[in-house]
Amino acid sequence: MMKAVGKEIPWEKQRDMLIEMTALKLPLLFQSLVSAYGPEKGKTIYDELFEVNFKKRSSRFEGKDIGDIMMAEIDMFPAMGWKIWVEKCEEKGCDVWYEHLGKCPHLEATRKYTLPDPCALICDMDCVLGEKYKVAHWERMKHMPAGDDECCFRITRCP
Repeated sequence: MMKAVGKEIPWEKQRDMLIEMTALKLPLLFQSLVSAYGPEKGKTIYDELFEVNFKKRSSRFEGKDIGDIMMAEIDMFPAMGWKIWVEKCEEKGCDVWYEHLGKCPHLEATRKYTLPDPCALICDMDCVLGEKYKVAHWERMKHMPAGDDECCFRITRCP
């Protein structure tokens, strides 16, 4: 009888592999849908799936302040490969948060595999749906694909 044993991979390498696979999930889903259904129908299906997922993800923040959401992201995002920090300030009597993303696993993974930048598929969708469902209003201030050293979003409460 032959016994084959998988090689042991250091946990740091395993973590990096899992982050990369997770980061590619949505861009590859989009590509598959476009390949299967054509550009228009594929994008429509992707948008619908993303929205269903967004509603599920954001339901845990229902009734919570945007500051609570920012603190949850600070706790969760680093585990998924992000470098993130948040600043809170007051502008014209209103609370404003600046979310700084210095490392984006989605961008790194799509560039590694020469796929289109993931911004329209992930961040832009979060911004549109965040406003649609009154989670918050996101405004992009800096953008790594445009040459900035980070992505930065100005985040305010929805009116």
